[in-house]
Amino acid sequence: MRTFIAIDVNDAVRDVSQQVIEKLMRRGFKANWVSRENVHLTLFFLGEVDPKRVAEAVEHISHRIRGFPSFSFVVEKVGCFARDNQPRVVWLGVRANQLLHRLYDEAKAELAKHSFSFEERFSPHITIGRIKDFPTAWQHLIEDITYDPITVAVDRIVVYSSTLTPKGSIYKKVYECLFEGGLIKHE
Repeated sequence: MRTFIAIDVNDAVRDVSQQVIEKLMRRGFKANWVSRENVHLTLFFLGEVDPKRVAEAVEHISHRIRGFPSFSFVVEKVGCFARDNQPRVVWLGVRANQLLHRLYDEAKAELAKHSFSFEERFSPHITIGRIKDFPTAWQHLIEDITYDPITVAVDRIVVYSSTLTPKGSIYKKVYECLFEGGLIKHE
């Protein structure tokens, strides 16, 4: 099962993601755009993993984060990861947040006990597109897009399966780890 662990966002973030995508498309960007219903903040991409292994790890993560304080984070800008001066991923930015990093660290520590490892530094963002083609003045065209900051409440993490199709990824909730209330398994 192709799996990732994420935090769901609210409708305001989903709406802004689509508005930003529309602006970028009008400005000449071509990309694999994230559909409105698939917008989320990824904590961990686990890749192709045996469902039993996922279930065991998620059970332990759920116990570890039970009682974690509910919190919120702020989504506030548009940015891009680039390589060789070419844009690769366009994202909505997340303001630095100590509790978000602490939640990541707690889940990462538990995943490490189950032989998952992650080398990258956690850089919270919400991916909205993977760039295929772009206009010459791409940096300015991304940086001048603004929107009002959006607050996102967090009281759980969600484990998704991801099925790749020619029309894009299909995400399905598999588990929800609630800070108060334990683990929910979706069929």
